[in-house]
Order: sequence, then C-alpha cells, then structure tokens
Amino acid sequence: MRRIYPVALLLVAVVVILAAVKLDLFSSPRSTPEEPLQDGTGPRPGTEPDIRTATLAAVGGLYPHQAVLNENHRSDGKYDFWPSFELIAPYFQKVDLAILTLETMQAGPEAALWGVSGYTGHTEKGILTFNAPLELSHALKKAGFNLYSFANNHCLDRDLEGLQASLRNVRELGFHTTGAYLSAEEREAVDIIEINGIKVAFIAYTYGTNCIPLRQGCEYAVNLVPSFEKIDPLLDDIRKARAAGVDLIAVMPHWGGQYIDYPFEWQRELARQMAEAGADMIIGGHPKFVQPGEWIVLPESGGGTRSVPVLYSLGNFYTDQHYPVCSSDLVEYGMLLSLELTKDMDSGRAWISALDYDIHWCYRDWGHRLLVLSEVFEKGPERFNLNRSQLQRLESRYRDNIEIIERYGFSENKPGAVGENRRPASSSSD
Repeated sequence: MRRIYPVALLLVAVVVILAAVKLDLFSSPRSTPEEPLQDGTGPRPGTEPDIRTATLAAVGGLYPHQAVLNENHRSDGKYDFWPSFELIAPYFQKVDLAILTLETMQAGPEAALWGVSGYTGHTEKGILTFNAPLELSHALKKAGFNLYSFANNHCLDRDLEGLQASLRNVRELGFHTTGAYLSAEEREAVDIIEINGIKVAFIAYTYGTNCIPLRQGCEYAVNLVPSFEKIDPLLDDIRKARAAGVDLIAVMPHWGGQYIDYPFEWQRELARQMAEAGADMIIGGHPKFVQPGEWIVLPESGGGTRSVPVLYSLGNFYTDQHYPVCSSDLVEYGMLLSLELTKDMDSGRAWISALDYDIHWCYRDWGHRLLVLSEVFEKGPERFNLNRSQLQRLESRYRDNIEIIERYGFSENKPGAVGENRRPASSSSD
C-alpha cells in the first residue's frame, strides 16, 4: 500500500495541473474582455476595438481670372497650371479627401452664354463669366483634390449645357461632385463618399446663380435656396442623409456678404438650424474673406452634448482678386482647414476627432503660386521669392486672419473630444 501512495499523489498532481492550465490560472493577470453592448454592438469579447479614421482638407473658392488664364497659356497653345499648386500640393496629397468650391466652368471653348464663349475670366459684354480649360482640373487632380462643390453663383456661367459638360468632364478625371446634377434622379440621391469605412454625406447649396435662371423643369440641376431665405430643402436633405445611414454630414453653404470679415446674424441662426437638423460640420464660402469659426453645442437625447464646428467662410483660394481693385488685400488669403474623422466600427459611433487650420496666400506676382504661411515663416522668405518687407506684410496679414477666425473663440471653445487646434507660429516676435 505504501508503494501506491506516490503514484496516487502523482496522478492527483497531474489532474490539478491540467485543470489549472485549462483555467489559465498560471497566466499573468489581465483585464476582463470588454462586454459587448446590450444592443449587440461593440467589440466581441477578447477582440480589439475596430477604430477607423479619415482625413479631410478644405479650401475656399477657386475662380481663375483672365490674368491667371493668360500667364498659364503656353506658346504651343496649351495650358499648364501646375506651377501655381506645386508648393501647396503636399498638404492635399497626404489626406484622404481634398475639397474646394469650383467657381469656374470646365465646359470647353465651344460652350457659350449670351454670345460669350471661349476661355474667359473677366467681364465681357457686361457679364463676369468664368470658363477655364480642363488643364486646370488636371493640375488640381495632381495636387491632390478630389471633391468639387458646384453649388456657387458661377455654376451657370456657360448656361445649363456648360454646367452639364463641366460635370461630365471633371467626373471623367475622377472627381467627386456635389451641389449640381445631371438628372432629377441624381439630385434625389444622397451624395455619399465612403472613406475607410466612414460614410460622409456632402450637402452644398448656393444663394443664387448671378441672375442666370434655371430653365423650367431643370430645377434639379443646382441646389439653390434664393438668398438663403427659406432653407427647408437644405434641412430636408440633411434629414434624408441621416435617414440613409451616413456617419457624418458636411454642409457647404455658399452664402453671406462679399468683402466682409463677419457673418450676418441670420447666418448664425441658420447654422444652428442646420446643426439641429443633423449637420456635423458646416463649411461656408463666397464672402472672399475668411470669417470667424464657432462651435454650436447641442444636447443629445441620451445625455451629453454634440458640438458642431461652423466655418462661415474659408475665403479665397486661387484668384487674381487684389487690392486696390477690391476693398482689401484680404482677398489674397484663405483658410486651409484640416479635419480628422473617426468611427468606432463596433458601436457605429462617429465623430470629428481633430480639427486644425492654417492660412494660405495667393502670390500674384510669382505666377499666382499658393503658399502656406506657416511654412514660409518656418523656412524663410528667400525660398519663396520674397524680401523682408514682403515677409513683414505677410506676418501682419497672418495675424489679422487669425484674429478674424478666432473672433468668437473658435479654438478656445473647442470641445475636449476634438484634437488640439495647432495654430501655426509666426516668425514675428509680436
């Protein structure tokens, strides 16, 4: 019997060890896997959360005046706009989606309106009309842009046929478009772009079309709310997009007064209505100057709040507008807005996780090259064909634009869930 005890003890020990291994008692301590949400969403036990991000960049209006067309017209009769965008292109090439408002037609030289045809960027026969060669979009595509808003006051500069030709031409190059359509069926669909699993709806509207009427029966062609007096169609589109199951909604209103650095109070009220209807970001344009940004904070039904950024105007982008022809040289500057969007694929929750901006400048006397001012200040004026006097002017105008954007405490009131606004530093000591 004594000889049996060691064997029995050994067998008991083996059983205990095997049970312990099965129960993972010898492993290092770890936290309990996150429980799935009661509605069935959330990560499965023992899995990592599936978090996706998408990056966006947006700038204001692009409308090449005649001086821009002339300087990019080569001796062989073709056009080359690339030098204007070469220095700013890296800012757009690195993001998933780069957006601008295209305030020129891309309809070809044969497109005409009221006897005006060819490539134009000036007032002819009393009409301020824009129609640029398609090489412009080739350069913008190379620079990283991939979404055009057509909802602006120049979208009918070559009448309905010119708008339709422009839409076809830029879509063939791979551009997404919003705010204008080829059919009623297109107009009824929600403009959705999916980026890394994040579905973003884009809704663009304009206040008018420079008194060029839409033909009866063709009202679908442009998202138009005259003077933004009755925005029910825009609000309905926001609700439709939300019902379609998108993750985030970006509204792009073409509105406000030109050559002023502030929104009207009615714009601030309409922005709140858009946010209440479900807009997640509001990115405006048309005034030619940058205007303030602010956050609209709304209560959530389940508790907590939702914060919606509003940029009333991103200002000009690519243009020959200049002082003293215009009221101020602020027409040469604009905002480069950067956004990061994030979605928890398990819970379905999506939000703006970072928001940043910089100031860019259109250098008229150097081939209308577009420069990001923080880069100019960092690398020095000589690399950008500037002298010290010009640099001092840029530093002053940079501060002016920042003060305008921050007038309503845009960065100060940024919600904690959004990444830091890293305002670029000036080389001036102030």
